[in-house]
Amino acid sequence: MAPPVTRVLSVARTGTRIARFLIRPPVPPAQGLQPDGWGLDRVPPALALRHAGQTARRAAGLGVLGLIGLLGASILSISAIFLGMGAASGSDVAGWMLGLVLLLGALGAVWLVRRARLLLRPAGEDTPAMPGAGRVSLAALNRQARALPAPGRAAFRRTLAATEGALRACAADTTLGRDTFDARQAAREDLPTLLAAYRAAPPTPDAQREFARQLSVIETRMHAIVRGRAAQQALDLHAHGRYVDDKYGREDDRTP
Repeated sequence: MAPPVTRVLSVARTGTRIARFLIRPPVPPAQGLQPDGWGLDRVPPALALRHAGQTARRAAGLGVLGLIGLLGASILSISAIFLGMGAASGSDVAGWMLGLVLLLGALGAVWLVRRARLLLRPAGEDTPAMPGAGRVSLAALNRQARALPAPGRAAFRRTLAATEGALRACAADTTLGRDTFDARQAAREDLPTLLAAYRAAPPTPDAQREFARQLSVIETRMHAIVRGRAAQQALDLHAHGRYVDDKYGREDDRTP
């Protein structure tokens, strides 16, 4: 009898590990696998494969939670029926046990709902939402540009690329400075508003020129942000180099 019991316990432990893995919240991908938050980059194949696996695991985890909930509800319902009959016959112990069963049922329901919400919550894989008109990502604007005439489409996509570069240059900022504000404002408000206004205007040469002029102004500002950040980074690197030379230079070099 010992081998069958051992086999059953081993299978039960394995099933428990699998169930715990399936209902565990998804883990965010590594930094190198994360797509561009503004939506112009293509999703890396490794991230796409990981996302598909996470989706399948979420579905399996929800199925496991459903089975756990169904099994728990069945056991608690049967227990509540018998304990309710005992409490109705005047048994104080049955009444206390019935209250305990109902409390366990409520706690189990809260646990199931919490686990389901954790499973359904994205693990930092999706493009972050942007407030207001910024809900239109740069990728969406890039797709909308397909309907523009060839000159306007090329100019608009150049401005999108310049805006993406400015956003990347300001990505590490911890405070909202002028450069960061302008880059985010261009992506969230100015470019979507400009595109909507141009598409609503009559298709005249004046409208085309005004559209190109405003795009040029935004593109110039975005390029200026990128150049300014690159120059500042170069200055920071040289300043750090002087610090390293002063601190770790050879002793005879530092001796007057």
